[in-house]
Amino acid sequence: MTTQEAGKALSPEAQRKALQDSLQRLRTRSHQGMWAIAAFACISVPAMLSEQIFPPLTPEVKKMLGTPPSSNMISALLVVYAFSAILLVLGRITNGSPKMVSFSHIGYLICFYAFYYFSGVLPENFWAVLATGMTILSLESYHIWTFSSARIREEEEQLAILEKRMGIGK
Repeated sequence: MTTQEAGKALSPEAQRKALQDSLQRLRTRSHQGMWAIAAFACISVPAMLSEQIFPPLTPEVKKMLGTPPSSNMISALLVVYAFSAILLVLGRITNGSPKMVSFSHIGYLICFYAFYYFSGVLPENFWAVLATGMTILSLESYHIWTFSSARIREEEEQLAILEKRMGIGK
């Protein structure tokens, strides 16, 4: 059953309540991208100060972790990840896809901070990860905001039509 079919089966008051609830969810969702950017910025502060706040790895921990990947290998993977993520986000934007994955990007970016830290080259590569993260998360935030805004406009129009039929409002 589609949303419109379900809406026809509901009373006008139930339809109105469902639209209002949906609008509230969409308004909340439209800010999800900005929350992801803020979370990544907060996570990046300890990464930037890693030499001052995290103790150096002990030889036992280094032995347990094994040989770290080279800085060039991590950087190459960061470039591949950045292009892949940007292309996926741009694809979702152009297709109008409702899929939103901003917080999963934070996990991947934390892994890059960790790989650089364990390799001992985080200070030299911090800005690359930060710039990559902000670019990807900004695009994802734009996608979430534009998709949610379009849905909000559609549902506000539906609500206005319904309220006009019910004799409520303007």
